[in-house]
Amino acid sequence: MLILICGAKGSGKTTRIIEKANADVKSAKGDCVYVSDTERYMYDVDRNVKFVNLEEYGIKDAASLEAFICGVIAGRSDLTNLYIDGVSRITGLAPKDLSGFYTRIADLAEKFSLSVTATVSAPADELPDYLMKYKII
Repeated sequence: MLILICGAKGSGKTTRIIEKANADVKSAKGDCVYVSDTERYMYDVDRNVKFVNLEEYGIKDAASLEAFICGVIAGRSDLTNLYIDGVSRITGLAPKDLSGFYTRIADLAEKFSLSVTATVSAPADELPDYLMKYKII
């Protein structure tokens, strides 16, 4: 399942995704992984959630982010929850330009029975139509 946390820049999306990760890890039946392009929030994420700073891996576009996520899934057979903070910031693309990325991530989530939560830098009422089929919180 793909879950989207939407809002304009500065609206608290990162706080909300961290709160969700910290709450989910308490009842998760497997591993939880949080990916971001900064280590700024590393100490806000529960220590039982694997925190990954994408800056260390040179991830700067949608294709590399998708490939990295595939690697995380392949490398953690017990993965149940994945959190991606700042997709637009990481890729340099607006939500309207990320249709293929979100579609492939949703397909991976379904194929591997994952809960994937991602932040989207746009208010819910301004989301591109293709994102409306996903759960929005």
